[in-house]
Amino acid sequence: MKKFLRFILAGVFALSTLTISAAERGFAIVIDPISYKEAKAEVDAYAQSVEKQGLKTYIVEDVWYNPDSIRVKVKELATKKDAPIEGVVFIGDIPVPMIRDAQHMTSAFKAKQDPKKMEFTSVPSDRFYDDLDLEFSFIEQSKEKPNQFYYSLTATSAQVCQPDIYSARMKSCDKGDKTKYERLKAYLKKVVAQKEAAIKLSQVFYFAGQGYNSDCGLARIDEKNSYYEMFPNLMGQAWSLTYQNHADYVYSKYPLMSQMQRKDMALAVLHHHGYPDTEYLDDNPTPQNAEQNLEAVKRFFRAKINTAVSRGKDTTETINYYKGGYDVPEHWFSHEALFGKEISEKDSINTVQMDLHLTDLGEYKPNARVVILDACYNGAFCHDEYIAEEYIFEDGDCVVTIANSVNSLQDKWCDRNIGMFGLGLRVGNFVKYNPYFESHVFGDPTYTFAPFAILGFNVNEALLKGDKFWKKQLKSEYAAMQSFAINELALRKAITSAEILEIFKSSPYQTVRLMALNTLATYKDDNYIECLSLGLNDNFELIRRFSSIQAGKCGDLRLIPAIVSLYSKPSIGQRVDFQLKMAMEMFPYNELVAEFKKQDPCKDYYNAEEETESLLKSLKRFSDKSFEGEVEQISNPEVSAKNKLKVIRSFRNRPLHPAVNEIIAAFETITEPDLQIALIETMGWFNMSYKRNEIADYFFSVWENKNYEEAVRNEALKTYKRLKGL
Repeated sequence: MKKFLRFILAGVFALSTLTISAAERGFAIVIDPISYKEAKAEVDAYAQSVEKQGLKTYIVEDVWYNPDSIRVKVKELATKKDAPIEGVVFIGDIPVPMIRDAQHMTSAFKAKQDPKKMEFTSVPSDRFYDDLDLEFSFIEQSKEKPNQFYYSLTATSAQVCQPDIYSARMKSCDKGDKTKYERLKAYLKKVVAQKEAAIKLSQVFYFAGQGYNSDCGLARIDEKNSYYEMFPNLMGQAWSLTYQNHADYVYSKYPLMSQMQRKDMALAVLHHHGYPDTEYLDDNPTPQNAEQNLEAVKRFFRAKINTAVSRGKDTTETINYYKGGYDVPEHWFSHEALFGKEISEKDSINTVQMDLHLTDLGEYKPNARVVILDACYNGAFCHDEYIAEEYIFEDGDCVVTIANSVNSLQDKWCDRNIGMFGLGLRVGNFVKYNPYFESHVFGDPTYTFAPFAILGFNVNEALLKGDKFWKKQLKSEYAAMQSFAINELALRKAITSAEILEIFKSSPYQTVRLMALNTLATYKDDNYIECLSLGLNDNFELIRRFSSIQAGKCGDLRLIPAIVSLYSKPSIGQRVDFQLKMAMEMFPYNELVAEFKKQDPCKDYYNAEEETESLLKSLKRFSDKSFEGEVEQISNPEVSAKNKLKVIRSFRNRPLHPAVNEIIAAFETITEPDLQIALIETMGWFNMSYKRNEIADYFFSVWENKNYEEAVRNEALKTYKRLKGL
């Protein structure tokens, strides 16, 4: 390792600079030597197109083939006195950092970090390159895939993700009769042409796939309203904002592709589930008559039995299990009915039609210039082939995708600041200001739409302006700019929580209120609690949903009146209802019941007595009562280490605030370092808890205590910093 570090520090960096005019900011193009040799003319033309945007370009050939050396160079360019880079693009075979011990910076990834399954329990993330405050320790280079390098986030590192620059990938693969270099050249020509075209964002499409956000129609209605707020230029135009729900079609794949292939399409937001090679769009078609209902039931049995058999279960035993559980005809379970060639081909065709696959790309040529894939794994750039890269390297006009390298939370604000696209914000800056660890740009991060309005300034250059400028933008005529200004001022610590709360109370724009709520979540003070209480009963579905989620993570007892008020209301939205019930489990049962009786919210209902009894009964399931006995298992010597670990890990998604003292007491009974580390790491997920300071202080004392093993103490330091937002 010492030799490795000396090599980094003494390395000679291959660097060439193209200069057209002096620029305040720069942009780096990091490319492997073969890709640069094969596509030099196209890369240079791309660099020229970036310089036309006012950015000085640096072309850096990767001659080191390890991430540390590249990171050193990126940091050097980002901290230059003259024209420091604001972003970087990695072209070709640039090393992929595979990060461990940083799951708290992802939105949903919580895999057990099995050292025997390194690739599948690590996060491919270019935050390694663009967030310069993060610190990593090198673990190993993959033997099977030498382009993958494994790192651990250190205890001394910052524990909050806040990139200093933006980054993107242009990583293709051989396909058909075209090499990856030919495809790269074609893409670079396309992106230069699209930048020259400078289209305005005048056509937006959004899609809802099966099972996403609980198939809540109310969520999609409010989403449409938010897009009109963010893009006021779409108001009144025919077909300028198009929505498609999977349930409106037997197979939504084909109308989806048709919308995406419209030559005038600018931006698409696709909400669905995903995998590296698949966009999961549809469930099995909803039966419309008795015949289709029978076919659906048969398909259910075939799917269950085929899945069980494929996982190694005994065929006869599996069939008998389903035979015994349902009163259905014997011939449904014959070999021909379950595994016959004709029925298997029919099921295969159905599967192909239900979802969009890598194999569809080629005939399917997306023309939406920017595509947000709000799905799991579509941006898994540790693979040679993945959905996000195929979108940009096909013949359509798509030049940028934004996608996730691992699984992604359904309830995250995937399009935060999306309205700034219409005002000319660079794609890279969009993701930089929405920094999930798994979220990445594929394609040109400097791509912009031509602003639909004359602002008198360039929004990207305005990021260098002072606080006075951004305070003025709080009164902008555009909701998108107001929202962005809140975000920017909070990052600069140039706006108080009281000022943000006042914006939440007074703004007519739901997207501005949503930004105020989420920004106040970083302050975690009394004004935030008041905002959450108001947000739980806001008229915008996403504000109610996020308020419900954050109320559960916070656990402050002052939120109980607003929680009970919302819980007793009908038609709050399926996803809000789901998240609210999850949140209520973090609150004490007795307090919830007392507040419910105080409010008597059902008193004016037609069936008041019946409804009241039903809701009171449900509070035993949706309160801390549902976890009775779980904490005791951690310190029970008769419970196995495996089961203790299961209980401990469960509190990462369920920060049980009423049991904090009991959990800490249980920690003191544990002697196994692995369990100690697991529990300390779990307590780091209480970062929004009203008891977070109490927890932080305790684990700071653990870090100071030399009687604990070093690995345990390091985890305690990480948890302390997470809870303190450091």
